[in-house]
Amino acid sequence: MTIPPTRVAGKSAAAITLALIASAFLIEQRAVAQESPVNMCRSAGDDNMLRPLPPPLLAAAKAAFGQDVGALDEANTAVWRCMGGRAYVCLPGGERHCGRADSQPMATPEASAYCRGHPGSESVPTSATGRDTIFAWGCDGAAVKNKGGVRSVDPRGFVKEYWRPLE
Repeated sequence: MTIPPTRVAGKSAAAITLALIASAFLIEQRAVAQESPVNMCRSAGDDNMLRPLPPPLLAAAKAAFGQDVGALDEANTAVWRCMGGRAYVCLPGGERHCGRADSQPMATPEASAYCRGHPGSESVPTSATGRDTIFAWGCDGAAVKNKGGVRSVDPRGFVKEYWRPLE
């Protein structure tokens, strides 16, 4: 049985059309990926999605935090997001957590366990409280105690002090 030439041509045309649509989609995605965070945020307004900072912008990010730009990190872990039409950057590490802030005034089970094991301790380490908390924690005897807020939260729910505008 032979396939009529019109069906072969129709399938070829459909395959070509599908390939063109896929190519257009990939080109658009590549253009979005190459768009700078500053330009993207101007049109996006607010976007809580954390994205890896493009390596060419790491020096600007470190300058925003007042860090030495001479020795750039080999493993760039900086992230950015949009707030109010501006790009904001965070350099995670140490006590700095770039995700959403934990503004719940209740202690974690790990903090309670820490105080039971270290009664009267002046502070509870972040390994027990979580790096995302905005509160200072201590031990009142064997009970965990909220010592009050030490960080503020921005309008999008992130620790304000950990984020800087990316210019």
